[in-house]
Order: sequence, then C-alpha cells, then structure tokens
Amino acid sequence: MRPLSRLAVLLTSGVFLAAADAPPPPPPAPPTAPPSAPAAAPASDVVAQRGDAKLMTADIRDALSRIDSGVRDQLLANPQALQEFVKERMIRQILLVEARNAKYDQNPDAIARAKDAMDTAMVQLWLASRAQVDPAYPSQAELQAAYEANKARFVIPAQYHVQQIAILVPPTASKEVEAEALKKAKDARAQVAKPKADFAEIAKKMSQDPNSASKGGDLGWLREDQILAPVREVLRGLAENGISEPVRGADSFHVVKLLGTKPQSIAPLEQVKTDLIAALRRARAQQETNAYLEALLKSQPVQLNDIGLADRLKAAK
Repeated sequence: MRPLSRLAVLLTSGVFLAAADAPPPPPPAPPTAPPSAPAAAPASDVVAQRGDAKLMTADIRDALSRIDSGVRDQLLANPQALQEFVKERMIRQILLVEARNAKYDQNPDAIARAKDAMDTAMVQLWLASRAQVDPAYPSQAELQAAYEANKARFVIPAQYHVQQIAILVPPTASKEVEAEALKKAKDARAQVAKPKADFAEIAKKMSQDPNSASKGGDLGWLREDQILAPVREVLRGLAENGISEPVRGADSFHVVKLLGTKPQSIAPLEQVKTDLIAALRRARAQQETNAYLEALLKSQPVQLNDIGLADRLKAAK
C-alpha cells in the first residue's frame, strides 16, 4: 500500500367510543358536489408548452437559481440566449416524460447514475460550504491591484459607428447575378455621394439588409472584431463621413459610411468591477477548497493498493 500522491479534483434532492345511551346519529347530510379541480395556471404563467407538457415561470426561475450567477446574468440580459435556455429545458422535460412513461425511472442503470449524480451534488455542496469566502473580499485595494495586474484582459478594441447599404448576392451566385448586384451597389454609392444626399433615406429605399435598412442603414457602434475583415480594412482608411466603394462580403456588397471612430482603449475599473469581483471570489473559493482537501488528506492520507489493479478490475467483469 502507498499513499495517494495527487489530490483528485472534485468538481466536479382514532378510537371510536360509543355510550349505550348515546343519542341517535343525525340524519345523513345531503350529498355535496365533488371538490372542484385546482384552477389552471394563467396562460401568462406558461413559459413553454408542447401538448400536455408545460414549463411555468417558477420552473425556469428555479432552474436559473441553480446555475452560476454570471451565466444567469448573461442569460437574463440576452433575450435570444434566454429563449434557447428555455427551449432546452422544455426539450429535457418532454424527453423526461417519455422516459418515465417507458419505465426508465426503474431502469437499474438510470438508478445508479441518479445516485452518482446525487453523490456528486452533495460533494459539491459540501465543498462549497467548506470554502466560505469573506463577504468583504476583495477589498478596494485588492480589487485595484487585480485590475492593474490584468489590464491587458480589459482592452476594448477600436470601434466604428457605421451606416451601410447592403446589396445581397449569394456566395455561389453566377457571374451575371454578381455583376447585377455590383451594378446596384455602385448605383447606390453614386447616389449617396451626391452633394447634400441623405444616406439614411437612400439606405431605407435601396439597402437589402432587413435589420439595418429600416434604421437608415445605421449599424450603431461596432467593435472592429465584429466587422467583416474586408469592410474593417476599408473603414480603417476612411475619413469621418467618408463613403466607401462597394465592398464584397460573404453574401452581399456593402457601401459603408464612417460616422465616427473610437480608438482602442482600456475599460475603466467601474465598467469591469462586477465581473472582476466575481472572478476574484471564485479564485479565492477554489483556493479555500484546495486548502481544505490538502488538510483532509494530510490528516489521514489515502492508501492506494494499485498493484495489478487493472488486471483485478478486468477479472471482475
């Protein structure tokens, strides 16, 4: 037997009395209507439904309460991501109903996996209870020091305020179709380049991008890493209020106008404070967890008999 040399990473719900002279029993009460069924939940409380399977607001709230707070905040701030989360939970609910109807809740393998999942959850919760981080951590000084040491992670790329007119053309378009799209893009460029031309009004009429055309082609402020590479290169060479020649993208020609530029910068501490505090507290909790495990195994090391272990396990099949 030898001591385990490494710490394993643990990651990882009466008596009836009657008298002889008792008065006669009262006449039976008239029959009453059976109790009414519980009122159905208001339709507004149903988040997702497929047939009889439903997910209620309380179900989603409960699911969100059990995930990382940072992930939860991101989901709540992004309607599309939240809808995907709800859809995944609904699919899980549908499959769970099917599995139960097929008696999979009595399947030995399912029971064993459920027990293993329960054990893992208990271990995780127990470790979390052992790794209590001081509510006052980090201090302002610790927060400032972490910010200074990690400034490279808080770089905000250069940003461009852009208007565009997009003329759609499929990547596999024939030469004739592409030439026609390019002609339309050049015509649009010629119109917006005229003195006193209103780019927004022309974009509303000519742009084929449904998301920006109604806004006069205004794409708002975009980080340079959010912009198509060929368009990004053109923007870097434009003066403010400059208008580009048509630029070929993956599925369209773009005529872009540069409305403004913000150079690369470092996000101020106040802007990243919430995320930085969460990261520091997670790191401290991990340190506390590691210290607890080290102390646990130091007090009584695990003895592992690994001589011929693989062979013994194979023979046990």
